[in-house]
Amino acid sequence: MTALQVNDWTVPDRFTLEMHACPENVYLVRNLVDQAVASWGLAELRDLGRLILTELATNATRQYPGALINVWVARPAHPVIEVGVWDPDTATMPRIVDPGEADESGRGLFLIRELTNGRLGWQPSPHRGKVVWARFGP
Repeated sequence: MTALQVNDWTVPDRFTLEMHACPENVYLVRNLVDQAVASWGLAELRDLGRLILTELATNATRQYPGALINVWVARPAHPVIEVGVWDPDTATMPRIVDPGEADESGRGLFLIRELTNGRLGWQPSPHRGKVVWARFGP
């Protein structure tokens, strides 16, 4: 058996993390984005990726405290990045609302839609739960 050579390793196109939905874990999704964009040489998308995935993970944390959720950062096509969250709830799909000026919440998905030029979506997962995702980049 031979050792794996460093130059034989390729950067994955997807970074994933399974975590419990609790506020103390949300920082982990920012670290996931940091690792992914650094590996892909897309540092210019770091801040936007952190903002979007943090918002999606925070939504799942508020809705399903303590549940296991899966988050990911993927590169479906260079230099486009996709971030997403899987949660265990199939029955409740997100909805985008146009918040009023005085509203203190409800802006997250609205802002993500604006920041991604409408590349935001969700659908039931094939097995159970749902997936909420966003794509951004040029």
